[in-house]
Amino acid sequence: MILIKNGRVIDPKSKRDEVVDIVIKDNKILKIGECSLTDEYEKIIDASGCIIAPGLIDVHVHFRDPGFTHKEDIKTGSKSAAKGGFTTVVCMANTNPIVDNEETLNYIKERAKASSINVLQACAITKGFKGKELVNMKHLKECGAVGFTDDGLPIMDSDVIYNAMLKAKELDVPLSFHEEDPSLITVAGINEGEISKKLGISGASNVAEDVMVARDCMIAIKTGAKVNIQHISSGVSVETVRMAKRLGANVYAEATPHHFTLTEEDVLNYGTNAKMNPPLRTENDKLKIIEGLQDGTIEIIATDHAPHTYEERVLNLQKLQVE
Repeated sequence: MILIKNGRVIDPKSKRDEVVDIVIKDNKILKIGECSLTDEYEKIIDASGCIIAPGLIDVHVHFRDPGFTHKEDIKTGSKSAAKGGFTTVVCMANTNPIVDNEETLNYIKERAKASSINVLQACAITKGFKGKELVNMKHLKECGAVGFTDDGLPIMDSDVIYNAMLKAKELDVPLSFHEEDPSLITVAGINEGEISKKLGISGASNVAEDVMVARDCMIAIKTGAKVNIQHISSGVSVETVRMAKRLGANVYAEATPHHFTLTEEDVLNYGTNAKMNPPLRTENDKLKIIEGLQDGTIEIIATDHAPHTYEERVLNLQKLQVE
């Protein structure tokens, strides 16, 4: 048996939050409560100052496999996730080839069997991420896709979005959307604001996100589809999601740790390490995201884990392409 002493146990389901001991036997929790030190334990772990919780779930990761394994692969990504306490992850579809077919999906599922965590896969919404023709969602769901997303690229055709939502509603699968209108972005990855002005470059306006979120929330109301707004960064978008929920939309939102802990000011401190899509925004946007997390408008914290090579990261702010 293993005894874990003095850890802070946090379990949202049971609403437990207390410092307590845990006994594990045969890889199962035998007891949660105060336990005395005896010779019956094979191992005793002092967890003072540590949190013990159910395995974390990350619904938005990029393991770069297949096609970009010089950055990461399923094996190394899974190890990193496990080290951080994550036991289930959902991989995005922007690999090479794109996960819009059974063969690529099966390759990932096969590779994931050797992982120590649950590696789930979302498939593309549109063939080749071209935003025009829907994949065979029914077939890919039967093959193991847990959801659908063109993450990394927005889908600009509203009719495509509408039909995707109708099909997703029929199949009872979630759709996740990357919400940035490229026609409203001059330089991606940096907020259009005071910091971009200081740097002498244009940026990505929050309006680029807001118009897409508004459109997809309204279509979600009409179709009843289960929709996830990915990596929300704009305070206006938070308000839009809140309104859509009140109007009956089955819409969810995710926020990344960087979007509710950092702002555009951090670009001055961290350079290209603070460049991402969507960009870090203002203090007011950050506070709106925090408020959304507190009141349940935003239900999901997702990392958008997306490794890049060192060589990519040392490019200047205008040249670096991020995804």
